[in-house]
Amino acid sequence: MRAKIAAAVLTLAIWEGTADSQDLAGSSISVEEAVIATGIENLVPVSPGHTFDPGVGRLYCFTKIKTTRPPTAIKHLWFYGDKMVMEISLPVRAAGWRTYSMKTILPSASGAWRVDITSEDGTVLKTLNFNIR
Repeated sequence: MRAKIAAAVLTLAIWEGTADSQDLAGSSISVEEAVIATGIENLVPVSPGHTFDPGVGRLYCFTKIKTTRPPTAIKHLWFYGDKMVMEISLPVRAAGWRTYSMKTILPSASGAWRVDITSEDGTVLKTLNFNIR
């Protein structure tokens, strides 16, 4: 009986020690890969690029995230020039997570675009710049 109680206490101490170590390290989230693409198939970007034709129709912001503290979320902030035109919150449910957002691009929306990828607290993790000719 004493052995079972000792094992239970040891297990609890190890679990608590692991949790404390993670708390000291803090939450970490990073972008491992991010691209603007004309499509997504099986969570893989199709035809990624930096310049697109005005008749592209839709563009996708694909993001591969790594985090030490799932679940969390990221945001894709789509900008046309300096004006934010769309904000999408995307869940991150595992330590390694792939996700994407989609934006319809009108033929008249030529010029400079960007997508800021941010953490939940608004920290910019990565910026993707692209152009519509």
